[in-house]
Amino acid sequence: MNAAHSSAYERLVAAAAGLKVPDAVREVATAPPRDPEPGQIWRAVWERTIQLLVITAVDDDTVHAIPVSLERYADASTLLLPAEASTLEQPLALWWGLKQPLPWCVLDRQVSHLTVPLPASLHPDLPHTAPPGARWGSAPPSPAVADAEYRGVLTDTLARLSAARWVQEGSGALPQLLQQRGVTVAQLGAQLQLPPAQALPLWRGQYPLTADQAEKLAVLLGLGMDEVLAANPALPPALVSELNRPLRRSQLRALAARHLEDEHRARLRAAYGIVTLAARQEDRTHINWAARTDGYFELRLGQ
Repeated sequence: MNAAHSSAYERLVAAAAGLKVPDAVREVATAPPRDPEPGQIWRAVWERTIQLLVITAVDDDTVHAIPVSLERYADASTLLLPAEASTLEQPLALWWGLKQPLPWCVLDRQVSHLTVPLPASLHPDLPHTAPPGARWGSAPPSPAVADAEYRGVLTDTLARLSAARWVQEGSGALPQLLQQRGVTVAQLGAQLQLPPAQALPLWRGQYPLTADQAEKLAVLLGLGMDEVLAANPALPPALVSELNRPLRRSQLRALAARHLEDEHRARLRAAYGIVTLAARQEDRTHINWAARTDGYFELRLGQ
């Protein structure tokens, strides 16, 4: 750990040790997760990347966010807010120059919210646009100083969060794959322990394989499980959006723990399991994916 990281971490630990958690923060932290809204401060988590963010706008598939830090580091495009500007009751640095869209799936938990509105347009050259009590940081004298190094760390963090993806394209090429390998309906049914009436739709590509089925079929085909799942039809965008909602993360983590797998694999397991259940209903044109997702997790996790 370099000096910039070490000193920042030590200050954060020391500050946390002497802090009383504000009631507003405790209330948000213990409440059921909700969809994000502008002005909220969230913790983003993806694999080993963790970052605090303030949400400035929300779209169907993305949020527009600014990285937030509790450190003293800042540059000329960083907006420094006083302690009373959020329910964290701590001075915050909003790295305005690093604002960018991020996928919903990285959002983990709301931790706070701003108590002052952020104007839609802010610029360091227009100080009067900043909220009351806020001020802009100053440019570091050299790229080698800790401020610039910390900005580089945040830039890398935001790049990883921005690139977060779990959805496979879904080629829909499973029937061709099975035919190329000479796998008959009977062989498919035997491998997956399915009766002919259920094996035939799978063989034709009418139903997607679940994660468990893909794992078994991968052995027969001599492929990796992910390669077999990628031959499934593309996932419905509405289902992907549903699984990207923060309220689903605790369920996905519980599913991952049950199957001793990572969250990425658990998302695919849940997605194809939900699609398979939905494919069995007669009316496939009006599917309530939120209800289907609720039903899946109730069935798998009892919640």
